Amino acid sequence: MKNYGVLILVIAVLVCCNNKKADTKPVVKDTLVIGILKDSANRLTDTHYFWSPELGPGGLVMVKVRPAPADSLTAVHIVALLNSEYPEIPLRFTKISSDTVFVRIPKSDYLTRQMGTSGSEAYLAEATYDLTELKDINFVDFKFKEGDHAQPGTFSRTDFIRTR
Repeated sequence: MKNYGVLILVIAVLVCCNNKKADTKPVVKDTLVIGILKDSANRLTDTHYFWSPELGPGGLVMVKVRPAPADSLTAVHIVALLNSEYPEIPLRFTKISSDTVFVRIPKSDYLTRQMGTSGSEAYLAEATYDLTELKDINFVDFKFKEGDHAQPGTFSRTDFIRTR
């Protein structure tokens, strides 16, 4: 819960200091908007590994906070990084098949019941964006017990970009 409060504080500070426009025109869905901020690839933070959900003018946007080292990147490594950032959401790598990474969340209560709809969608977006940094990976299949704020399924980056 402590890390969630820090995340909200970081998002609020970044929103106050960020005047960048989105490359895509976002559309609100369940009070969450996901887009991509222009000129964000050179930004670095102490949290979030490759992509970070941030609050923008119309809602949350996905911001690339650092380039991914494609040569040495593995799904197991990305899952470990996500787990270090979100210890309340134990993500487990299952397998890679074709262009899909399969993961599961054995204890999903925090994701599905405690983060709210926006927090849950932001987490799924960040995990999807990070895992699709892998070469030839376009989808992430999440298996977990469905809850009030999140449901399992197969996601791609396009699932989190809304255009009008």
